Amino acid sequence: MTRQLKIGFLLALQFFSVIPVHKQFPMEKKYITVMYGMLPILGLLFGSIMATIVWLLRDATDSSSLIIGFIVVLIGIALTGGLHMDGLADTGDAYFSYQDRDKRLAIMGDPRIGAFGTMVLVMAIVGKIILVAEIINEVSLLWVLLIPVFSRIGLLALFSFTKSAKPDGVAAFFQQRVSHDKLRLVAIAAFVFSFMLLVWSTPFLAVIIIIIFLIGFTWFYRAWCIRNFGGVTGDLLGAYVEGVEILLWIILLFFV
Repeated sequence: MTRQLKIGFLLALQFFSVIPVHKQFPMEKKYITVMYGMLPILGLLFGSIMATIVWLLRDATDSSSLIIGFIVVLIGIALTGGLHMDGLADTGDAYFSYQDRDKRLAIMGDPRIGAFGTMVLVMAIVGKIILVAEIINEVSLLWVLLIPVFSRIGLLALFSFTKSAKPDGVAAFFQQRVSHDKLRLVAIAAFVFSFMLLVWSTPFLAVIIIIIFLIGFTWFYRAWCIRNFGGVTGDLLGAYVEGVEILLWIILLFFV
């Protein structure tokens, strides 16, 4: 069991971060299931790094909120190697092409970035920096820690509850090699644990509002993916992470 957890965690680092893991691992169902199950832990790791940086910049230096916002967003992108931002850009290109489903999927698979993808990417990065800068001096560090966790919990739920848009994509490859029931249990357990942390440190009404928006956005995004693409792809899952993190920062701005 210890070996299974270790390999699963190292696979998660290998596939979803820039942390170097120079080793090949067996791509068996039990290891891939643990790999996806480690996503909330990976989010916690990323959140811990960003929260530490915010704490140092906010409390140990006289850095402006704009500088802190820029660094937080930059670190978030760097830790994933821009994986989710790349998915967001590809999703923007595909959706705003206004083509049929098959053409959209083909555009999404094109490694080149188009005009719509560039615009979506710039808006997301600039918007995120502004949102973080606006509230970073007031928000609890716990939120900096937990936002990457919540986005990965949502990603885990979306991945395990939604069919793949195409039979030969990255999402399809992994969906055929995981235990979906176990991933759903992990998502629920991680969500409950995070909820308890928030209730302990955040006004209860604000927590309820956040949960409603988080679940509602995930449900809406799932329906949107199915309607426009026939399911999820790796790019759509990456776009979800960026979208839900922006949503959470907006909610913090108005309700916390």
